[in-house]
Amino acid sequence: MTDIAKREPSIEGPAERPAPSYAPPPVAAPAPPPPGNVPLSERGGLDQVSRIEEKTARIEEKFARSEALLLRVEATFQDTLTKFGGLARTADVNALEQRVRSLPGAGAIFVVALIAAVIGAVVTLAALRFGIPGVLPSLLGPR
Repeated sequence: MTDIAKREPSIEGPAERPAPSYAPPPVAAPAPPPPGNVPLSERGGLDQVSRIEEKTARIEEKFARSEALLLRVEATFQDTLTKFGGLARTADVNALEQRVRSLPGAGAIFVVALIAAVIGAVVTLAALRFGIPGVLPSLLGPR
């Protein structure tokens, strides 16, 4: 059927056809002319756009390299912090072990306790025998 037949009502009565659309046809964007036929006045604009695109691409590449470099620096920094944390913990443990090693052992503590007990007993017997002047009279008396 032709366009005219579609728009004209039929003689047989109303048909079940959709109402005609009166919207204008879509306008296609004009295609850029081939580079060989571009006028000189427009060629400068295209060259400038292409230079801007190239500069933008170079800037994006530099940004990507900088970002990769910063990520490597961050990873190195994290590794260094981890190592220093481990060294600090090791130094603390070594210092604690050194202090524990310098403490006297059980044998030394036993000897000191025995000497203290003997000295205490001797002083107590001397105080009982000779007394403490002004505080404790002599209880055992002189022999």
